Amino acid sequence: MDRAIVCIGSAVMDIMGYPIDQKKEWKEKQRVSDIRILPGGDAVNQSIYMAKLGMRPMLAACVGDDTNGTLLKSALKDMGVDTGFVKEKAGHATGTAMVLVSEDGERRIFSVKGAHSTLSRSDVPAISELPKECRAISLASLFSMPEFEADGLLEYLKEARARGILVFADLAADKLGLGLEGIRAFLPYINYFLPSLYDVLSMTGTETAEEAAEVFHQLGVPNVIIKCGEKGCYCSTNHSWIPAIPVKTVDTTGAGDCMAAVFAVRILSGDSIDAACRYACAAASYSTLFAGASTADLSDETAFLNAWPESK
Repeated sequence: MDRAIVCIGSAVMDIMGYPIDQKKEWKEKQRVSDIRILPGGDAVNQSIYMAKLGMRPMLAACVGDDTNGTLLKSALKDMGVDTGFVKEKAGHATGTAMVLVSEDGERRIFSVKGAHSTLSRSDVPAISELPKECRAISLASLFSMPEFEADGLLEYLKEARARGILVFADLAADKLGLGLEGIRAFLPYINYFLPSLYDVLSMTGTETAEEAAEVFHQLGVPNVIIKCGEKGCYCSTNHSWIPAIPVKTVDTTGAGDCMAAVFAVRILSGDSIDAACRYACAAASYSTLFAGASTADLSDETAFLNAWPESK
């Protein structure tokens, strides 16, 4: 298969603490089991998982001209992510997030606006600059690139379609409250759309994954895979539900990014949509056994596929 894919979206540094549960009173100092500084952001998380599965992910994102930006790029290179398209923004700080993970695996994220939120058309490689072996783009995620989405993304997707490049897309939180109108124009140019159930129900005003998927079909998306957390996913292409693997969750951070990344890898490997969904659900479940957004080792397939033979 062609191994190159461009991941476009957020790149930040995560400060992860575990376990941190809400208390009525906090001491001045207290000990927790784990504190780590890790690469984060939707495009970064996807890129790391793609690299672990043998892809050549090319990250298109923005970092600041600061120490955190240097550390982030260095860590990604060590993990096999191509950072040639990462732009350093003078005068901007690299985005940073505090990820507080509770003992039951739920997380609360505190973030600041940084260079990642300034991504624009001029920061993204032209379609003509992409290597010939690049067959796909992952928009990870819509609503996380306000400048690019407002000016340039639609033309970019049209160019990708003309060259025969597949487009995968996810959704971030709709912080500006743009709703469905904020992404409507892009939908006909997305081959595989992988939003979360929470986001699409709110956006479409529907009550079920099936109803929400039909809205996106009507707006031009041929394949809608709705991520439903511990319930797995709904695949509209085959009108089927794919269950997740029941696990004792440590950290849900990055599970959705893991699923989107693995799904794209399996589609590019030639899997059917149903098989790609099963593989991706298995990987996403497995990822929640580890603290951190992209720390699960997916290079050894037996680690998670044996837990669910049907995903093979």
